[in-house]
Amino acid sequence: MHSSIIKQFVQQTLGCSCPQEVFDQIDYQKAGAGNFGGKINVGGRLLVYIISMDEKSGLREVIDAALQQGVRERDEKGFNRFRLVLAASRPDDLRSLAEQVFARSGEADGRAYLHVVSEADVRGFDSS
Repeated sequence: MHSSIIKQFVQQTLGCSCPQEVFDQIDYQKAGAGNFGGKINVGGRLLVYIISMDEKSGLREVIDAALQQGVRERDEKGFNRFRLVLAASRPDDLRSLAEQVFARSGEADGRAYLHVVSEADVRGFDSS
C-alpha cells in the first residue's frame, strides 16, 4: 500500500484538512466480503468507503446501504467523519443524481460526506 498516494487523495481530492499527525496511521482494505468497496481508516478519525459505480440504476440502493453501514461504523468506532466515495469512469454522469440521493437520505448528517470522483483518482492504493 502506498500511504502517500492515499494521503494525497484524502487531502487534495476529498479536501480533508485533518492535522498532519492523523496521516501517521493509514489503513487501506481492498474490496472484499462484507465491504462495499475499498475502505480507508485515516488515523482513527476519518473513515472512507470507496465504491466503483458507473450505472445510475441501483444508485439509490447503493448509497443508502453504504451510508447506513458507514455512519454506523463511524459512530461505533469513534471516527469523527465518514466520507462515501463513488468512483466512476464518467463521474459527471452520476454526480447530480448521487448528490440528490445523498441529500434525501435519512442517514446523511453533518459528519457524513459524498464525493463522486474519477476511477483514476483511486488507482494505486494497494500497489507495491
